[in-house]
Amino acid sequence: MSNTLSAPIRRQIIEFDPGLPDSLSISQFCRQLGITRPSYYKVKKRYIAEGNKALNPHSRAPKTAVKIYGDPTKELVLRIRQRMAAAGWDHGPQSIWFEGVDTGEFGKQIPSVATIGRILAEAGVTKTNARKRPRRAWMRFSRSFPMEMWQIDGLEYRLFDQDATKATIYQLLDDGTRFDVGTRCFARPENSDDAITTLRAAFEEYGVPQETLSDNGLSFNQARRGTIGATETFMAEHGCRGITGRIWHPQTQGKNERSHQTLTRFLDAHTPKNLEELTKLLVRFREHYNHRRRHQALKVGSTHLTPAQAWEAGEHRGSDGTPIDIAVLQAKAAAYKAGKLARDAAEPAGGTGGEILAVQQRAQEALPAQTGRLRDQPDDLVQITRTNPQIYHRGRIFKVPTHLIGEHQLVTTATAFTMFSTLDGEESLYFPLPVRVASSKRLIPLWQVHGARIREPRPAWVLKRIEYAGQHYAQEPAG
Repeated sequence: MSNTLSAPIRRQIIEFDPGLPDSLSISQFCRQLGITRPSYYKVKKRYIAEGNKALNPHSRAPKTAVKIYGDPTKELVLRIRQRMAAAGWDHGPQSIWFEGVDTGEFGKQIPSVATIGRILAEAGVTKTNARKRPRRAWMRFSRSFPMEMWQIDGLEYRLFDQDATKATIYQLLDDGTRFDVGTRCFARPENSDDAITTLRAAFEEYGVPQETLSDNGLSFNQARRGTIGATETFMAEHGCRGITGRIWHPQTQGKNERSHQTLTRFLDAHTPKNLEELTKLLVRFREHYNHRRRHQALKVGSTHLTPAQAWEAGEHRGSDGTPIDIAVLQAKAAAYKAGKLARDAAEPAGGTGGEILAVQQRAQEALPAQTGRLRDQPDDLVQITRTNPQIYHRGRIFKVPTHLIGEHQLVTTATAFTMFSTLDGEESLYFPLPVRVASSKRLIPLWQVHGARIREPRPAWVLKRIEYAGQHYAQEPAG
């Protein structure tokens, strides 16, 4: 209210002295003028500090002039986003801000992250997800120094060859700095030998950490199953203690799980077709990820560091190299086994949660080893149902619209995959072979397949297909 007081009222407040004989009290004086006590004290305080300037209200003009960014800046932001997306890197407002500052493209007038966000929203290129947890709900943890703990995890990745061949990528990150100490790929499914090969190469290049965190996969750590695996033994021999997160709780390995997303997006943008190409791309990825890409979790003051900068700046506190006695590993595995037996014994008759979980786990362990490919549709007659609206081809699953529900005749040649309705013989679905997609995911919508078409497509399906083709297959006709 003090900013709305007139100059005469301000003059009366300044000249009023409640200490004079027969003077009104401050409350009576305020009621007489129709003002509040806080307004009275604000004017008095400002008069003592600024003198007669208190007769006029403060200017309400913003202290910092508003910067209006025109079309050139908007075009630059969208151009940087498109370039980063094509290269397979994160392209949100923060990532675009880092790229524009690091390359000097923004010049002296650098837009804020919020401004970049508004530009992206106005252009309609942002995605909203109301189901995301707010940042205040996150509970972060990380080690304070490099080499205190590494995280290792395996990622199954499908190559962009005709058979969608599966490869296994092992990502090995330093927990405190997010520095990638050894991402490698192999042709076989996840196994202890390849995990040890990855660890050995990292140990030789960077040294041995105090601990290595992994999930409870058989190739990494079998302590919670009551046994000792080859990877655990290898790490113990080098003085590294293997630890795991809770069963069915991937959030414990959250840093590694999140890095899978960044890696997969990068690889999908470059479509590796064999293991040699994949290996070369992993080298490029590590170089950019460690030395160029600012990490939003590595903030010091107002500056975000790259993993390499954080790695070099911190005091390395690795293992002293003293081997860990195998008896320690055996005791740990025995303790897990004893705890499991105790929990099973405490379950009431009739079988509830713990027993069901144990049965599921035993059934999972009894499954045969994965061959690396999904089975193709066994017959020429394909049945699309409402509960399973999808088709299969060479290790991939394609989701199709529900209006194609029914029985279809499958005809495949060297250059085409075609399905015809058994009711009227009309073409129901088509896409050229070899199949071309811009994603390595196992399950993808049919509108993401290059050259795909369906019978009586809905307008939304056509629009998605055209937009996706324009973004990923711009140099070729959509078919």
